[in-house]
Amino acid sequence: MSYLNTLEKFSVGKIKSIQDNVIIATGLENVFVGEVVKFKSQESNLLGQVLNLEKNQVRIVMINGNQGNLKSNDLVYRTYKDVKTKAGYGVLGRVVSPLGECYNEEDFDEFTYLFNDISLIEEVSVEIPAPGIIEREPVRVPFLTGINVVDCLIPVGCGQRELIIGDQNTGKTSLAISTVLNQRLVNNVIHKKWRNLENEVKIDRHSNFITCIYVTVGTRRSEGSRIKKTLEKMGALNYTSIVFSHADQAAALQFIAPYAGCAIGEWFRDRGYRAIVIYDDLSQHAVAYRQMSLLLKRPPGREAYPGDVFYVHSRLLERAAQLHRNKGAGSLTALPVIETKGGDISAYIPTNVISITDGQIFLSSQLANQGIRPAVNVGLSVSRVGSSAQYSSVNGISKKIKSDYSLFKTYESVEKLGGEIDPIVMSYIVRGKRINVYFQQSLYETLRLYQQVVCLFALAEGFVDEVELVCASNFFGLLFNTQLAGKYLESKYYPFVSYLNEMECFFVSYEIDFFRKDLRAWVSSYKDFFLKNIQPRILADKKKLFSNIF
Repeated sequence: MSYLNTLEKFSVGKIKSIQDNVIIATGLENVFVGEVVKFKSQESNLLGQVLNLEKNQVRIVMINGNQGNLKSNDLVYRTYKDVKTKAGYGVLGRVVSPLGECYNEEDFDEFTYLFNDISLIEEVSVEIPAPGIIEREPVRVPFLTGINVVDCLIPVGCGQRELIIGDQNTGKTSLAISTVLNQRLVNNVIHKKWRNLENEVKIDRHSNFITCIYVTVGTRRSEGSRIKKTLEKMGALNYTSIVFSHADQAAALQFIAPYAGCAIGEWFRDRGYRAIVIYDDLSQHAVAYRQMSLLLKRPPGREAYPGDVFYVHSRLLERAAQLHRNKGAGSLTALPVIETKGGDISAYIPTNVISITDGQIFLSSQLANQGIRPAVNVGLSVSRVGSSAQYSSVNGISKKIKSDYSLFKTYESVEKLGGEIDPIVMSYIVRGKRINVYFQQSLYETLRLYQQVVCLFALAEGFVDEVELVCASNFFGLLFNTQLAGKYLESKYYPFVSYLNEMECFFVSYEIDFFRKDLRAWVSSYKDFFLKNIQPRILADKKKLFSNIF
């Protein structure tokens, strides 16, 4: 037998049968698990992935094309490749399938689209081994989400895996989108320089540039469109890539989606960038894997999930890492999302992912029903990285806030009993209620680092204690109004307030004691002005509104 005939024998097979959306093929003797195969011809777009190796046959699932176009005895060709997707600078701003097909091609002019495809995009494998211990560094660099309660009490670091978990309609997707939106200022400032490719100028690395990859698994088409429009409207799509797999697609394609998104994030990480990938959500990913495994006749385990479902998620999330400086010091942060039923975090998939990740942000349906957003349950939320992923300016104040807030939660029920309350206990209750107001944010509202530091300083030093609870949100809202500052602030402190935005780098580098004198003078003057001029007007307006209603 000639070499060509031998190659033909081992590289081409035939479809034996098609059962329950699974293709059974024979003749592919040396095929490997995970290999991509083509049907009918070597130029065909009908793609499948080999997932089961059995005696004299293999089981294949479709990952591209219509299965209705196949029939028995159709040829199956090996490609000798695993599943690949597209990664690179050109995928930013795109909504892509797990295989890299662009869904929003109409958003680009023809030249830009073709140029990106040719020059700025390359194919990468979706399954890449996680970095080893030697290639990693401890998580020390903070990843700012712009969510006050998260950045203060549950800090996230670059390279960390932080789970977002909660019931339906508790704000999991909104919290993830807010995290993406919070990166827009620093990203858009350097966006033009970063993507300057004229005259073949080499792209400079900007470690502060954070690329975002948003992966949807099994969501409705309308939900994917809403996410895309939100990011586009808020100016965040130019540094974000959306990997979209909807509920109508095959389970195999939904299963691949998180790995494809992770591969895109790793492409940026390995080039020295800070990237974040959001998996929304891994509950649907587990359901897709269960469906696929049952069709492949694999033995079911607990809740009918296959026995290796833990490994499926662990090998995905372990790819998030903060690389060593010898490897470029890039990072990939993972924010997986899990949906619970009835607040039960002890179910199979939630406990699996909790044990894999470095902490969780638990969103409570009870708090959401009370109108508290973000509905973060601080008692059940934790970050295992902790204060090592906080800037010094935040770390010093957040310890005081954590202490006061935990005491408030301890004594909160005492007030409901009525009767006389100890003044010290009452002081913790008063401050805790105002901390609660600070933690509440409207939809997609995020705060800059310097704003968080100043607000936390005002709370920790007791400047907000005298403010009426109904006026506390106004106190924080008007604090950074520079025009108002000219009415109450001494001239020598006015430049400090006016240029806070440009001084944010100092809040990154220095501890709070470096600013304490200026902050105290500013916030103290503002508090006196607010109590004398603004709070009475707010209370009068609320009283007038109340009297008009009744």
